[in-house]
Amino acid sequence: MSLGFCLLLVVAQDPLAVRPDSVHPGHDALRYQVALQLPDSGSQITASVAIGWRLTSRDPIRLDLDSIFSVSSGSLNGLPVAWQREGPRVSLSHGHAPGDTITTVITYTGSPTDGLIIQDGEDGHTFFADNWPDRARKWLASQDHPNDKASVGWRIRAPLGHTVVATGSRTAVDTTERGVSWTFDMTEPTPVHTMVVGAARLATTQLPPATCATHCVPLSVVSYPADSAAAVDGPFARASEMIDLFAGLFGPFPYRELRHVQSSTRFGGMENSTAIFYSTGAWRTGRLSEATVAHETAHQWFGDAVTQADWHHLWLSEGFATYGAALWAEHLQGFEGLQERMAQAAKTIREGSTKLRPIIDPSESDLMTMLNTNNYQKGAWVLHSLRGMIGDEVFFAGIREYVRRFRHGNAVSRDFASVMSGVAETDLDWYFLQALTQPGYPILQVRTRDSGAEVELQITQVQDEAWGLFRIPNLEVRLNDQLVSIDLEGREVTRTFTARGEGPVVVEVDPNGWWLLALAPSGS
Repeated sequence: MSLGFCLLLVVAQDPLAVRPDSVHPGHDALRYQVALQLPDSGSQITASVAIGWRLTSRDPIRLDLDSIFSVSSGSLNGLPVAWQREGPRVSLSHGHAPGDTITTVITYTGSPTDGLIIQDGEDGHTFFADNWPDRARKWLASQDHPNDKASVGWRIRAPLGHTVVATGSRTAVDTTERGVSWTFDMTEPTPVHTMVVGAARLATTQLPPATCATHCVPLSVVSYPADSAAAVDGPFARASEMIDLFAGLFGPFPYRELRHVQSSTRFGGMENSTAIFYSTGAWRTGRLSEATVAHETAHQWFGDAVTQADWHHLWLSEGFATYGAALWAEHLQGFEGLQERMAQAAKTIREGSTKLRPIIDPSESDLMTMLNTNNYQKGAWVLHSLRGMIGDEVFFAGIREYVRRFRHGNAVSRDFASVMSGVAETDLDWYFLQALTQPGYPILQVRTRDSGAEVELQITQVQDEAWGLFRIPNLEVRLNDQLVSIDLEGREVTRTFTARGEGPVVVEVDPNGWWLLALAPSGS
C-alpha cells in the first residue's frame, strides 16, 4: 500500500476532516478580472470575466454560469477558443499540462434572475450582489466553491450619479461618454461568494480608522443619504472599537479597509470581504443591531480570511462569528454580558430541532439549511466550552495561531483541532469529536445525600442514548457557598464532600456557564 493511499485513507476515516460536498473545484483559480457594464435602465448586464488558472489536470475548465446568459466569445491566453454550454456551466478545453498557468476570458450578456439583485423603487435603479452560498453563478462566471479562493479586480461601468462599491479597494474613477467607470482591486485571495459589487445613489460616511497602533484600517459606512445617521449614532457608532478588540484577540485585520454597506441582501448581514452588506429593511426599521455588526465584522477573520474548505465545516465561519458577537458583549458588559449571550444561545439550541443532529453532518446537502443553530449557536458553544476548559491565555493564543496559519487560505475542523491541541500541549481530539460529531448535549440528573458532616453528590447523564455520553472535565458545582469540581466521564459519577453551612444543601451545576448542558428532575 502506497504512502499516499495511506494518507488518503486516514483522512477519509477522520470525521474532523471529512469533505462531503458533492461538488469540488476542478482547477485552481488564481485571479479574477471582471469587466461589468450595469445598465442605465432595465436589468441586462454585459460581463467579461478573465480568470488566471493553475491547472491540476488535462480536464476542461468548467465555469459555473446560469444558462440564462448568452456567451458571445471565449479566449485562452489571448487567442479565440471554442467553448461549450453544459447546462449551468461553460466548458473550455485547453490542451495544457497539469501545473501550467493559463488565462481564460469569456464574455456574456443577460438579465440575472438571482445573485445580482437589480431593483427599481424608492431608492432608484439599484444593483447589489448577494452571492451566498452558491448564487454568484447566477451572474458571475466563476468556479463557485469556497475551497477555491482567488484575488479579484473589477472595472465596473455604472450609471451617472451612482456610487459603486466592490470587494477590494477603489483604485480609480473615470468619467466617460457611456457613464462612470469604477476600478477596484483585491490582492488577497477571497472565496467567490464574497466577491460582490453594489451600485446605487449612495453616500459615504467616514468613521475613525481602526488599529492605528499597528496600521490604520480605513472604515466607512455607505448608505442611502437619508439613512446615513446610523453611522454616527446607530449600530456602527463603535465599529472601529470592534476591529480594535478583534485584532487584539484574533490577530491583525486581514484587509486594507472595511465598509459597512446598506444593500438589497436577503440576509440581515452578509460578510463580504472588505464590504459587508446589510439589509435595507433591517437598517430602516431599527432591527439592525450592534451585535449583528460585531458578528459580520468577526467574519472578516472567520469565513473570509480563513474559509471553510467544505460547506459541512460551516461552523468554522458562523460559530466563530457568533462567538465574536458574544466577545463584543463581554467587552462592553464584562463576564455577565458574555454569560447572557451564551445563555440565549443555549436556549435557542435546546428549543431547536437541529440538536438531534451533529454539527458536522455529512447527510445534509441543502446549503441554506446549514444556516442553523448547530453552525451558529452550537458552534459558538464549542469555542466557549473550549475556552473554559483550557483558559483564556491558551485559548486566544490558539485562535491567533489558527488565523496566522490559515490566513487567506482554507481549513477544516481537523486543522483547528490540531492547532488548538498543539498550543494547549494536550490532545484535544476527544473534545472536538464529542462537540462536533455527536448530536445533542449532556442532560444531567443530580442527586444529593446529606449526612450532616458530608454531602454525597451523584451526577448521571440521562440524555437520549442516540446522543451518546459526554465527557466534562472539571465540571464546577456549587454546594451552598462551596465551589467544587468534578470530572464527569462515563454515565455516572459519585463524589463525597465535607458539608458546609446549615440547612438543606443547595446545588448549582456549572454556575459560571462554561458548558452547554441541561438538568433533568432529580427524581426519587
